[in-house]
Amino acid sequence: MGIFSKISSFFTGKKELDVATAESLSDALIAADIAPDLAESLVSKLRARGTVDAAEAKQILFDAMLPIASKLQGVASPPACGGSAHKVGEGGDATPNVILIIGVNGAGKTTTIGKLAKQWTDSGKKVIVGACDTFRAAAGEQLSEWARRGGAELVCGVSNDTAATAYAAVQKGIEDNADIVILDTAGRLHNRSDLMDELSKITRVIKKIVPDAPHETLLVLDGMTGQNATAQIEHFDKSAKLTGLIITKMDSTSKGGFLISYAAREKNPLPIVSIGYGEKISDLRPFNADEYLKKLLDIS
Repeated sequence: MGIFSKISSFFTGKKELDVATAESLSDALIAADIAPDLAESLVSKLRARGTVDAAEAKQILFDAMLPIASKLQGVASPPACGGSAHKVGEGGDATPNVILIIGVNGAGKTTTIGKLAKQWTDSGKKVIVGACDTFRAAAGEQLSEWARRGGAELVCGVSNDTAATAYAAVQKGIEDNADIVILDTAGRLHNRSDLMDELSKITRVIKKIVPDAPHETLLVLDGMTGQNATAQIEHFDKSAKLTGLIITKMDSTSKGGFLISYAAREKNPLPIVSIGYGEKISDLRPFNADEYLKKLLDIS
């Protein structure tokens, strides 16, 4: 089954849609993780048109979803991707942009960090990666390999103190005149208050050396998370004020509609900084609402 096949398979072999088949389309949208009330609202636009061919039906859905999905574009990319290479700290010292990467276990944080580092080093920026995941076995080794592939220098902790490792990475970034410091963190469930408190500690510690850090706090979400993504966003935002989202593994899911549901539900949804459609180090790119919807609806 290909990407977003819950919806694309519905249209396979259909030349036209009418009121009778609209109910099945609603089920397909819900199966792709679009909230039931939104799915019904979208399908009602087709019912109002009577019988339409499949291509026209996709276009109607696309036109209805585009204003919603466009809310997710927000700021197209984090400040570290462009603009001035450094922020200026207290005393006039140049400091790097500090990017905090968080998320649950298995979301794809480590590979995402490697992909981000690759993008930024390819654009001429010096990148430091802080290995602040001191809990998961082999986390350091995996991050070391992805940092190497991304052209970044890795800073590992000398103890299990994640905040101390974060501090050391930011300090190294300042000393080496780096442009960007990316801080990896251990995967954690959003309902574990002790681990969520640790994120707050990391933030407090790095502010001692760079008062306005972190400049970006990005939540990595697995594309297969579904409607539970909203709960993750809400809980992580309380402990570490989020500035954006990164969606991974969209190539391996037949769903993906939860992004539309999230954007429709929130007045000011967090922007999607990047979205991953593959496993190669180059398979992470800026979110584009038009591209996302065409994949969702299987529009060529």
